[in-house]
Amino acid sequence: MTPTIALMVLASAALHPLWNMLIKGDDDRAASWYLFTVLLAATSFVHCLVIGVDFRAITDILPMLLFSWSGQFLYGVCLIRIYERADLSAYYPIVRASPIGVVILSFAIFATVPAPAALAGIALTVGGAFWLQKRPGLRLLDDPKTLLLAIISMIGTAIYAMADARAAQHVPPPLLFFSVEIGMTFLYLPLLAMTGEGFVAGRAVALIKARPWRHLGAVLLGYTSYVLILWSYSMGGDVAAVTTVRQASIPLSVLLGGMVLKEMHTGRRLLASLVMVAGIVIVINAG
Repeated sequence: MTPTIALMVLASAALHPLWNMLIKGDDDRAASWYLFTVLLAATSFVHCLVIGVDFRAITDILPMLLFSWSGQFLYGVCLIRIYERADLSAYYPIVRASPIGVVILSFAIFATVPAPAALAGIALTVGGAFWLQKRPGLRLLDDPKTLLLAIISMIGTAIYAMADARAAQHVPPPLLFFSVEIGMTFLYLPLLAMTGEGFVAGRAVALIKARPWRHLGAVLLGYTSYVLILWSYSMGGDVAAVTTVRQASIPLSVLLGGMVLKEMHTGRRLLASLVMVAGIVIVINAG
């Protein structure tokens, strides 16, 4: 991984917990997430207009776009079910273990395997993520159905990461981002309705009226974070390495949680973060 790509991915990771903290301030999580998706689509559309992209180029990435939508849909469906069934902190490390999913899918589909040093770095990073999220009394095997949902969600994140990495080689990242998000604005409506959330669009309008600057700030941070990832793919960033380095957002969120939100177990979590950082450094140097 080149220094430029590494810096872009690390910058994206630094922004990730910031926009998460902003949208977590709403009690209506479903409407807040839908509003975030709509605003991302609108922001990317404006960006495309400003730089003058040709929207017809979307036809060049339709197969990859279908995979990206499918991965996002799997991720969203399963994650919402996990919210309903269990304590997310017990299963979120699996959901975030997309580098493992990328390695598995890359081997199954393309017969490609990262270098041994990169695999070791991925293992350290994902292991640190598990340790970071682990809480006493939470055991994964107590609920095999929720464990399966977490694994499917992880595979979903790997699918859309791989699809986006290939699509970014063919169209400008803002156009790719718009293509994905505009599709998800339509897919999420029936998804959220099926999970008992009802029609969230009206509630999303109420949220933006109540806290306009909070949500606009969140979407600008989130958009910048995601576009940096797509730019790194367009510059040739390896998808397994990029998804691994992105996990730097986890220790950053721990620091914010301890310093801003006064959360517990900060010392133990920082030790786990150091394990993750070691893995990330190995992945960067291996590329």
